[in-house]
Amino acid sequence: MTSQSASSSQKSYALGKILALLLFVVLVIWALVELFPIYYLFLNSVKSNSEIVNAPYAWPHKILFSNYVEAWAGGDLGVPIGRYFFNSLFITIGTTVLLMFTGSLAGYSLARYKFPGAGLARQSLLWALAIPVHAALIPVFLFLGELGLRNNYFGLMGVYAAFWMPFTIIVLKAYFESFPHELEDAAKIDGCSEFSAFIRVVLPVSKGALVSVTILNVIGIWSELLFAFILMNKSEMRTLPVGILAFRGQYQTDWSLIFAGLAIATIPTMIFYFLFQRQITKGMTMGAWK
Repeated sequence: MTSQSASSSQKSYALGKILALLLFVVLVIWALVELFPIYYLFLNSVKSNSEIVNAPYAWPHKILFSNYVEAWAGGDLGVPIGRYFFNSLFITIGTTVLLMFTGSLAGYSLARYKFPGAGLARQSLLWALAIPVHAALIPVFLFLGELGLRNNYFGLMGVYAAFWMPFTIIVLKAYFESFPHELEDAAKIDGCSEFSAFIRVVLPVSKGALVSVTILNVIGIWSELLFAFILMNKSEMRTLPVGILAFRGQYQTDWSLIFAGLAIATIPTMIFYFLFQRQITKGMTMGAWK
């Protein structure tokens, strides 16, 4: 019996090692598949147009970092990528501040208080996530036209806030439901009002969840194309993803500047993500266990 048990144990150990090796191989392949588009983007961002067309996967004969400088300056088509970059920066920061302020208040209210219509409010958030963006495109376009908010930074911020709000509230609500009541009670005993306790105690302790949601919102808003393309027709009002499309003219397409422009748009989000990647995983799992 002892030898049989040892043999079974060895087989289980060997099977476990094989499964772990297979899992490792699958994860490596998956990582390579995910990283290839980024490699392809930066590879072609330092090539000439002829090399991109004729040998898109080959290493460049000469690395042209000047593509980035030319793309930022606008190239022969005079596309003000620098202006578009700061347009996107302003819209992303403004929308994120609005989202996090209103989303944290709404998520906390739904997690802590019982009031008439609370259940309907929670369900409506899930319904809002299920609405396809394309289905709302024409109504949003007409509605903002009636309000005179097309080609307006704040109009686009309002649209982004509306579409990213359900996700923000749902995630923060899940976190606040697991937040210990004792900390709030202690703050109230010390003389804090409910709102003061929320600002001084709940939000600082919830930094991880807030940062994770902020990062996901920033990445999504920064790279959004559809609404910005439809609602911002004036050249000087465009965001960076929309502005990059202008490198494709009627009679020519400057692929080297398109790839360089896309790289310029990608670098800030990559830096932002790498700096706070631990906060993302930490914050997204904070409300998982109660």
